[in-house]
Amino acid sequence: MSEIKENPLKVVDVSTIDQTTADAILDGFATQGFLFVDGHDFTQEEVDHFFDISKDYFTQPHSEKIKYAIDVDDCGYTTYNQENLNHETQIKGDPKEAFNFGKFNFLTGDCKKEMLPPVFAPGTENYEFIKKMSLKLHALGSRILNLLALGLQIDEDQGGVNWFSDRHRADAPSMTSMRMLHYPSASKLDAEQAIRAGAHTDYGSLTLLFQKKGEEGLELYEPYREQWKTVPYIESTSSEYNKQGKAAPIVVNIADQLSFWTNQVLKSTLHRVVLPTDGDRYSIVFFFDANDDTLLVPIPSKIVREAGEKGVGKGIGLNEDGSYINAKDYSLKRFKETYATGH
Repeated sequence: MSEIKENPLKVVDVSTIDQTTADAILDGFATQGFLFVDGHDFTQEEVDHFFDISKDYFTQPHSEKIKYAIDVDDCGYTTYNQENLNHETQIKGDPKEAFNFGKFNFLTGDCKKEMLPPVFAPGTENYEFIKKMSLKLHALGSRILNLLALGLQIDEDQGGVNWFSDRHRADAPSMTSMRMLHYPSASKLDAEQAIRAGAHTDYGSLTLLFQKKGEEGLELYEPYREQWKTVPYIESTSSEYNKQGKAAPIVVNIADQLSFWTNQVLKSTLHRVVLPTDGDRYSIVFFFDANDDTLLVPIPSKIVREAGEKGVGKGIGLNEDGSYINAKDYSLKRFKETYATGH
């Protein structure tokens, strides 16, 4: 395992939608598939509160959490060793636990209510907070997609800057989920298993990640160097954002569906989570997926067409009969490969 102290990722301020920002976003996602996003609309107070809610939830007895076990809609609680993100190399599942909020209506922020434990039930302060955060994450994800459309120079007669956002509509169903994660320390569970989340790529379009200072553990793989790089927690370099109480830059990465769409111009990069060095690790993730019926057909962009002509990405994102798969079916296929029984 290789660790570095410096930040290996580009940091991009997305407060302005213009060509310069779009080009910077495209470069980061086309080279590493990961970057830090600054200039967002989240306050540190909001992020801290979300982590407090998460920690309180995971301290509940296992017998209470398992009552709301994850369902076919990817909503609910995932117990230790139930998810195996690298089933090709790991015999046991990942030693972590999680809770997923899903089946969102992004016009209101409401999610599937049947799988919510009392602490998150509709009418509670926690539920209202979850709604607010999901709407803000959807807005940020949409902003990043608009910048990517600008950077990829999507044909104007096909939708231009709105091409991606038209396929991530707030009023249409998707497999988008918001996930709280808890990775236990070595003293609590499986100290000999250093990998807490096996090497994997994400399934949807974009992934947005909140990390806590001092709880690093995310690593991304650089194939050209054949080594793992630690993704650190970093503070914003903007004194203005710090004065405004904005949260630290957010980790954002490309997932499979968006990589397929672009003939792999955008990289869906292998990553993992390693054993926390000090105490437990908590993280909060927003998996942003296209609307369920969206076909993963290469997007109308000169840059993407040129990649396809070179044979890049050929044959990916397809059904067995050679037709293009839709966003929901692709995610369901990956979930089937990922989940085990757990304990």
